[in-house]
Amino acid sequence: MNGSGYQRRVSYRLLLMILWATLLAFVIELSAGWASHSLCLLAESIHTLIDVFSAVLSLVAVASPQRTLGKEIWGYGRGEATGALILSAVLGFAGISIFILALSELNMAVFETTRGVFQVQVTGSLILLVGSIMVLTLLVTGVAAYQSQRINSVALQLATQHILKDAWLSALVLCGIIAIGQGYRWIDPALSLVVVAMSVRSLWQVLCQQLPMLLTPTAIAPEAIAHIACQIEGVTRCTRILSRGMVGRQVWIELHLALHPEFMVIAQSIGERVEKSLRDHYGPVRAQIWLDTLPESKQSRRQTQKK
Repeated sequence: MNGSGYQRRVSYRLLLMILWATLLAFVIELSAGWASHSLCLLAESIHTLIDVFSAVLSLVAVASPQRTLGKEIWGYGRGEATGALILSAVLGFAGISIFILALSELNMAVFETTRGVFQVQVTGSLILLVGSIMVLTLLVTGVAAYQSQRINSVALQLATQHILKDAWLSALVLCGIIAIGQGYRWIDPALSLVVVAMSVRSLWQVLCQQLPMLLTPTAIAPEAIAHIACQIEGVTRCTRILSRGMVGRQVWIELHLALHPEFMVIAQSIGERVEKSLRDHYGPVRAQIWLDTLPESKQSRRQTQKK
């Protein structure tokens, strides 16, 4: 119990660090992009906002008391689903707007028909500010990624992997800003197109990996779980079955067992055998098994009938 509590606390603190770092990066990139009229920085702020959402999802998984310690259950409720839909709508509107503006700016830059609407103004302080916050975010995420392997936290691993996987994109944006400052103005709209496209891919990965179930549907059919449980000697009935998660990754199962009176003395052993049998069938499983006891009147009635 102490180890699980320690794991939860460490995961929670590291995810909070990632959340604040990504939020700070988002605010700075958005402000710098707006002040410098840089479309690629505005597009990068959208990408960073997806990182913020990823960290929030993992933080919910760690902080929620309904989820098991250590290997969190990736089944989210209506609040997380609503947040995902709102974020998708906001990012969709912002991404399409930037995409259209970037195409227009790129067309003007290539054919040199007229000066673009957005005249990017890149300074040394802007490059230093954006570069510093990107490096800080990657350092915090790198430390958290190392700790996630040590404490074996799935939520922390998914959040850090998502950010580190697209680290090359942040480096590309930084190099692009430096090139824009050297006079290559066409890089700004061209790079913003790339970042918007990668943001779509990044959001899809978050929805598929960290939000596989929008409304916590049943992971395994209750009939299948009841069939497996009732095959264990001593189990007479399996009822009130709930399951969440993703088969093959981690599944949380709650069920109620009714045992034959002669097997009540080894109830704990039967529960362990039921959980092992479920794990053999479905991979990683955390089971919470409740024992249904018959009222004394029914027990005495059954004993009388047996006699």
